Amino acid sequence: MRDVLRFLSKFILAARPISTMTEAFAVVGFATALLQLVEFGTKIVRRLREIEDCTSEGAAYFKGLRIRFPFMLDLVRKIMLQMEAGVVSDKSKEIMYPVVQNCITQAQQLDKLISRSLPLPKDNSWMRGKKAVYGVWSESEIERIDASLKSDLELLMQAGTFQKVNRSEHSEAVTFAPTFSIAPNIQLTLSQQQSQSAPLPWEELERQVHPTQSIFMVPFSRDSNFLGRQDVIDVVSEKFKKCQSVTLSGLGGIGKSQIAIEYCYVFRDTRPSAQVFWVHGTDPVHFEQGYQEIARKARIPGWDDLKKEKLKLVQEWLQDENTAEWLLVVDNADDATMFYSKRSSELGRLQNGSNSLARFLPHCSHGRVLITTRDRRLGERISQRQGIIQIAPLSAENSNNLLRSKISEENWSEDDALKLVEYLSSLPLAITQAAAFISENSVTVSEYLEMLVNDEEDLKELLDEHLEDPRRDWRSENSVIRTWKLTFEQISKESPRAAELLSHLATLNFYEVPRLLLRNDKETEIGFRTALGVLQAFSLITATRGQNPICNMHRLVALATQRWLELRGTLEYWQSRALSTVGRRFPGPGQQHFREFTNMIALMPHAQVVLGYQFTSTNDMLACAKLLISTALFDLSRGEYQQASDKCERSLKIRESLLPPDHPETLESVQTLGETLLHLGEFGTAKTLLQRAIVGREKSLGPLHVDTLDSLSDITITYLELDDLESAETTGRKALERREKVLGCDHPEYLVSLNIMAILYQLKGDYLHALETTERVFKERERLIGSECPNTVTTLNNLACLKYRMGDLNSANQLLDRVLECERSALAGNTYDLQVSLSNKAAVLAAQNRFQEAKSVLGDVLRMRESTLGPSHALTLFTMEALADVLGAGDDAEAAMKLRAKVGEDGTTRQSLPGVGVLLRAGLLFD
Repeated sequence: MRDVLRFLSKFILAARPISTMTEAFAVVGFATALLQLVEFGTKIVRRLREIEDCTSEGAAYFKGLRIRFPFMLDLVRKIMLQMEAGVVSDKSKEIMYPVVQNCITQAQQLDKLISRSLPLPKDNSWMRGKKAVYGVWSESEIERIDASLKSDLELLMQAGTFQKVNRSEHSEAVTFAPTFSIAPNIQLTLSQQQSQSAPLPWEELERQVHPTQSIFMVPFSRDSNFLGRQDVIDVVSEKFKKCQSVTLSGLGGIGKSQIAIEYCYVFRDTRPSAQVFWVHGTDPVHFEQGYQEIARKARIPGWDDLKKEKLKLVQEWLQDENTAEWLLVVDNADDATMFYSKRSSELGRLQNGSNSLARFLPHCSHGRVLITTRDRRLGERISQRQGIIQIAPLSAENSNNLLRSKISEENWSEDDALKLVEYLSSLPLAITQAAAFISENSVTVSEYLEMLVNDEEDLKELLDEHLEDPRRDWRSENSVIRTWKLTFEQISKESPRAAELLSHLATLNFYEVPRLLLRNDKETEIGFRTALGVLQAFSLITATRGQNPICNMHRLVALATQRWLELRGTLEYWQSRALSTVGRRFPGPGQQHFREFTNMIALMPHAQVVLGYQFTSTNDMLACAKLLISTALFDLSRGEYQQASDKCERSLKIRESLLPPDHPETLESVQTLGETLLHLGEFGTAKTLLQRAIVGREKSLGPLHVDTLDSLSDITITYLELDDLESAETTGRKALERREKVLGCDHPEYLVSLNIMAILYQLKGDYLHALETTERVFKERERLIGSECPNTVTTLNNLACLKYRMGDLNSANQLLDRVLECERSALAGNTYDLQVSLSNKAAVLAAQNRFQEAKSVLGDVLRMRESTLGPSHALTLFTMEALADVLGAGDDAEAAMKLRAKVGEDGTTRQSLPGVGVLLRAGLLFD
């Protein structure tokens, strides 16, 4: 209310003397009407944004109005400022008054339509559907209101020449350049009493007026802190020497418009007599209004004639050889269909009736066109693939300088600032937004960084914060997420398949996403590549070349996409779809062959992401339990036993809550957990679980089922670890005989049982029988699965162990060298297999009295196990004991005593393992 009274009082004091009381009330009524229109318009803009956030379907009907209303409000505010300055004539007020009243009426009607169409949080699905249907029924009424407001807007624009308003930074003083009086076509349109064939004297005079100096139509002041883009400015200048059209392409918020603004000022500095024009290319309405503004400012003959086609008028004037040199900027030209395809819903409303706006971009030798766009394909087309410039993020140094220029010293931290700009990928919009939040909320750079890093939801909220930025178009979104949301909506409209890919990528790990997770089974190669190309054109992803492209998406883009999916109500759907895709592609129990190892490495990060989602449906929860088992088995193959155990326990918990205790899937989780605990050295618990799995599987699947036989193999290994050789031989022979009967002697799983029996013979001291069986397993595995497969290498390790026990140390040493070479080339990282082979190598070296070499090797193993398993793990302590024995045998008794004391403090080792003896491996994985 204070603002209303302030405006009215200023207006009345500034107004010229009025002859009658009636006229005085009319003038005050016009001022009140303007304020009322601003109030209604602001409410409408806010509610239109709510519609877009709640439903994309409703947003489509109201899109034109959402574009037009902010433009009208800006125009009304300019009229109010001119009235405050006393430069609006009474005649102008009298003519504009009914136009403003009509705008208010249309706004009130629109407010009622929105109330009936806008879903509320408390609405159920039926009510939301009802409101969506009402929105469809109201489409014709919405179009009528839009058309009426468009007409009113054109009339208000021609009601006078509104000069640039200069408001002092530290006061409310307003100054204007001299303004031209009202264009009487408004009065002519409203009263229909004059004939257009007989123009009024001042109308004819206005047509003859031409600007006495060059026009500089850039809606932004120059940035005195413009940083790090001088190289791009130079490239633009070089491109214009060869091309008439140059395009700046890149991700939303990367700084394209800021570069264009700076280039406009550079262009004016170097060519003072040239004209500079700025047009918004966001949609047909703003594009046409930009051309209308050019026509008005340049006083092109016919600029104020409502029947003249302004697009064609301006294009022809710019191309006229008598027109001075010019630069035209088309900012945010992101909609390719607007420039090159039919768009009946909006383009049909343009005066020219054209279905393509690209034809109105002028081409001549004395003019230049600078385009900014997020869609590289559109930029390439407009610039004929010669003038395209891809804008990259700022350098780390310039990003840091940009942040520092906007933050006070008291909030500054150099180290945290460097981390922050790196975290924000040197994206100018994100940096500017961060700086605004830091300054406005009195937080430090360190505190802001902590909020970003600690919680993804905080990060989404901070990136969604709308903070005003005078360096950006007031119609543009000033938050990172909302800026990219416009890009996502554009992609959804142009390429639904690309939007699907974007949604799918955002719910995966979004880094190094392999092709097998992206391409649909029945999708054509051209369709898949085209969809990828759309996302690359908008700079949302990068993709490698070749037959199997790997896609990368920045984390900020992924979070913005997730936020977009949340607003659309589809995030849970895409999370479920990601789970289904990864679960289908990740090999499960009995499918994890060595040839799949590379694929599983690539899939593992994406599996970890989808396993972190919260699923509520039974199908999704069971799919999650299945993927947990699949990834746990892969963890086992890499020696990550604790991770495997955690996943198995989670899987078992899900399945026991949803399935019967003897269900095959429940028993699968029981079995895998038992196998995992076996590797962790928890033999008692492992034995209990594996026995449960055997009993349950024999009952539900039968004694000859492959899963039942897997359980028999695992329980046999458990008995071997517990030194219960008699029980191990009973279950081992049973598994061997049944596998031979069901699978045959040349099946990989039969060889697993045969290998277990070879280990049993070693431990019983039956070396000849063990040698014969181990060599047979090695030859068969080499033939069936290859010499580099881990299970083949495992058999070679066991053969080396046998040679060691038989006293053939040279042969054992040579075999272990072959084992280590294979493991280092085939399996990356400090895997369990590599640790075992190195331990065996040390044992052989110690037996050869090569204690220094044995000490060095065991030192490496100890560091690996402390890193991967922890200092108190049984295998870590076993390695300490082995190293102590080597040190003692090598005459370093003091060091040996210290190690043994440490082992005593941390616990006892596995008594079934000899101090420096060799370890055998059963080879249960990668068959």
